[in-house]
Amino acid sequence: MAKKKVKKRTTKKVVKKKAVARKAPAKKVSSGGKRNSLALAIVALILNILIIPGLGSLIGGRTRAGVWQLVLAVVGFILSFILIGVPILIAAWIWGIVTGIRLIQEAQ
Repeated sequence: MAKKKVKKRTTKKVVKKKAVARKAPAKKVSSGGKRNSLALAIVALILNILIIPGLGSLIGGRTRAGVWQLVLAVVGFILSFILIGVPILIAAWIWGIVTGIRLIQEAQ
């Protein structure tokens, strides 16, 4: 008897475990779903830097952040007479600058 060569079918399950680069979900723009213009974002940054922190954030559509920045700025200003408010005022100012820069980045 002749032996038949039987091909064994081997099924290999190829499992590819690649790190899938996922993009972060797009953030909602807080101004009613539309993007701010670049000019408005620049004005918001200038207001946050020169006038009072939070004012530019409110104009740029970041209502919650703008209100908190304004509150921190006012409380920091009042408490600055006993020197504990100076770091609070500086923190509100830096937060306003960061918010203004983010508005500019989103507008581009």
